Amino acid sequence: MSLFALPGIFVAIPGGIIADRFGMKKVGLVSLILMIVGTFAVGVSNNFLLMGVGRIVSGIGALTLAVVLPQLLSRWFIGKELGVGMGIFNTAMPLGTILSFNVLSIVGKNLGWQKPVFLTTIACTFALLTFLWLFREPTIESKKEIKKIKSSVFADLTKLGLPIWLVGLTWMWFNAAFISFLTFTSNFLVAKGYELSFAGFLSSIVMMGSLILSPLIGYLVYRFGKEEVFIGIGGVILAFLVFLVPTSSFLIPLFILMGISVAFVPAPIFSLPSKIVEPKNLGLGFGILTACLNVGILAGPYFTGLAKDFTGEYNLSFYLMSLFAILQTVTIGLLRARFIAYD
Repeated sequence: MSLFALPGIFVAIPGGIIADRFGMKKVGLVSLILMIVGTFAVGVSNNFLLMGVGRIVSGIGALTLAVVLPQLLSRWFIGKELGVGMGIFNTAMPLGTILSFNVLSIVGKNLGWQKPVFLTTIACTFALLTFLWLFREPTIESKKEIKKIKSSVFADLTKLGLPIWLVGLTWMWFNAAFISFLTFTSNFLVAKGYELSFAGFLSSIVMMGSLILSPLIGYLVYRFGKEEVFIGIGGVILAFLVFLVPTSSFLIPLFILMGISVAFVPAPIFSLPSKIVEPKNLGLGFGILTACLNVGILAGPYFTGLAKDFTGEYNLSFYLMSLFAILQTVTIGLLRARFIAYD
C-alpha cells in the first residue's frame, strides 16, 4: 500500500501543473499506460524488488490520473452541478473496492495471487480504451483561458493560499484513517476467526454506503453547499465508530454505519477546489489534494501497522485511525472558521 502511494507525494503537484500546461488527455493517457505497465510488472514478478518497482510505476500513473479526472470534471460541470458530478464520480472507488474484496480475494484463493493482479492489468487496459473513446475537451475553455493556463508554472503554488492546503490536509487525515481501515481490517477479522473470503466481504461493507450514498451527498451539496459541514460530521461519526471496532460484537451494523459516515466526505472534498482556486490553477489544486492523499495513504497504514507490531494486537491501531478521523474534522473546522467567506 505504501509503495503505491509513495510516488504520489512527489508527482501529484507536478502532475497537476503538467495537466494545466499540456492538456488532460495527454497526461491521462500516459497515466493509464503506466498503470498497465506497473500492474503487469507486479504480476510477472518473482522477487520483491520487481514487485516494488511495479507498484511504484503503477502508483505514479494512478495518482497522476487521480489529479486529472476531478480536474476534468471541474471543467465539464459548472457551479452547483459540480456537486452532482463529483457525487457520481465518487461511486467509482467504493464500487472498485467492493469488487476487489469480493472477487479478487476468491480468485487469489483458488488460482494464486498473480491472477488477481493480471485482472487489474486487464481493467487498466479497458480503462485506457474507454478514456480514448469518451474523452472530450471541456467546452468552457476559451483560447484565452488556455493561454493563461499554459503561462502558470510553480509560481502559482505560492499564490493559492491556505484554504486549499487545509482541504488537502483534511483529505490526508480522512485517507490515513480510511485506507488504514481497509488495509488491516481483513487481517483483523481473520485473526478473530473469520474465513478469508468472508473477511473480505465484511471489509467491503464499508464501501457500500459510499456506493449508494455518494450521488445523494453530491446532490445535497448541489442544493445546499456547506461542504465543510458534511466533511466535519462525517469525521466525527467515523472516529466514534472506528473506536468501537476492536471491542464490538456487532461488526456488520458497525461497518454499515461506518459506510454511511464515509460517504459524507469525498464528494464535498472534490467540490471545494473549484470554489477556492482559480480555474487556471485547478490542476494544481487537485495536485495538492492528491499529494496530501498519498501522505495519508503512506503514513496511515505505516503507523497503524507499527502499532499492531508494537502491541501485538489491533486495538491501538484502530484508536489511531479514530484519531486521524477526528483530526479531519478539526482541520476542516479551521477552514470553516477562518475562510467562511468563500461560501
